[in-house]
Amino acid sequence: MQNLGKRLRALRKEQGLTLVQLGQQVGLSASYLSQIERSVTTPSLARLTAIASVLDVEVRYFFEDDVPSPCAVKSNQGKRLEGTADVIVELLSADPSDKKIQPYRLVCQPGASRDQPPTHPGEEFGFVLKGQLTVTVGEETFVLKAGDSIHYQTLQPYAWRNETDEECIAVWAVSPPISETEFEG
Repeated sequence: MQNLGKRLRALRKEQGLTLVQLGQQVGLSASYLSQIERSVTTPSLARLTAIASVLDVEVRYFFEDDVPSPCAVKSNQGKRLEGTADVIVELLSADPSDKKIQPYRLVCQPGASRDQPPTHPGEEFGFVLKGQLTVTVGEETFVLKAGDSIHYQTLQPYAWRNETDEECIAVWAVSPPISETEFEG
């Protein structure tokens, strides 16, 4: 309901109305409208309908989420989080700061490996595009080949390694996103 109050305030100001002026038009006190805008109280559907009518919007306007613009990242143009001789990690989202998942591309050379202690409550999903990757989650080990995937909770130790003599390429998604410093360990 916090969105409702923010949207009401923004729309009222956009239309050049004070709380007193809007209150007079809808038959509500300025203090009551202020409480709605500050998300202290939630109006009844009848009151919200009256407010929407005066402001010339549909009631659903107050409940819609702002939808961020889609972003595209061209091949090999994502931000590199880590780049060593044996591992390249590339972000697949232009700006993960306001997202619920953080996708990245992992390119690991033969012998590459990473051990990760439980760093964040959440989950990870990995999909192997090329080669083979051995993933250990807790006490279980999985050998993933091209076309295989894994999905696990991150509240336990996990690790991966390329035990083959071929490059491995995988797509990984972390939720919620972790900071670059956490990622680089």
